[in-house]
Amino acid sequence: MKKLVLSTLSVAVMAAGSFAADGKALFQSKGCTACHQAAADTVGPSLKKIAAAYAGKEANLIKFLKGQGKAVVDPAKEAVMKPQINTTKAMKDDELKALAEFILSHK
Repeated sequence: MKKLVLSTLSVAVMAAGSFAADGKALFQSKGCTACHQAAADTVGPSLKKIAAAYAGKEANLIKFLKGQGKAVVDPAKEAVMKPQINTTKAMKDDELKALAEFILSHK
């Protein structure tokens, strides 16, 4: 019984860790790096700034990425993000969750 519990726990820990890895791969493959850097504002706000604005509000970040919410970090640049929102709106829920977790990991 202990082995089963430990095995299940190990799988859960590995799955949680893989969300961030998948989120990073999605962030890179979907072209997000063209406008967002880890700690520096460029065309778009830094991941650190986004993570601070959405701290404890992962659902709100996912809502924004689905095109269902307003920008809270830099609303003046929201129009620049509109074409990319079409890409994120087409993503599956688990992909959006992984992407959001990756972004929010930049505290």
